[in-house]
Amino acid sequence: MITIQLSQTDMILLLALLTVAAGVVCFAGFRIYKLALALIGFAVGFSRSQYWLSYLTLPETTTLILQLVIALLCAVLSWCFVRLGIFIGAYHFAQLHISAILTSLLAQQLDIPDIAYPLFSAAAGAGIAWLCAYIAVKAERPVVVILTSVLGAFAAVEILRWLLPFLPVDTQAIQQLPELVFLVAKALLALAGIAVQRPVGK
Repeated sequence: MITIQLSQTDMILLLALLTVAAGVVCFAGFRIYKLALALIGFAVGFSRSQYWLSYLTLPETTTLILQLVIALLCAVLSWCFVRLGIFIGAYHFAQLHISAILTSLLAQQLDIPDIAYPLFSAAAGAGIAWLCAYIAVKAERPVVVILTSVLGAFAAVEILRWLLPFLPVDTQAIQQLPELVFLVAKALLALAGIAVQRPVGK
């Protein structure tokens, strides 16, 4: 795990800028869809490569360089090939927020034994995420609006949560709110983003 030491002021500035960037993606993703998809591709490439590279015993500097190379490659591919960018973003979102729920329901319905569940979960989760991404690619224009709004909203709320502990005011009450409150905030922000972007995406 790579750690980068930043001062409190630098951390607040960085997280604030990331929140603004996520907000721009949420409310203006279709206008700048190629840039939005590139940003999503970079974020997905960086986060997923961190997971993959964690299995290798590499020096921290080497790991960070590889993460950046993979992230930049995903960003360039998402910029140059719009449908690939949509697929990357949709697959990542579906795998994080849809596959786990549907896989668990399928396992219960099919009565999958515990010993086989890890393999079933991996295969079914990847299949569900792939199907969601395939449908997203086929829809393309409206999906760009939905994808940028949803991913931007989810990212903005999460980054704000990271920002709260660094603010020079007492934010404990907000930090201790139930997870459902933050999920509702993400959903409402995503719907607002879709409503703002929808006329542009027609």
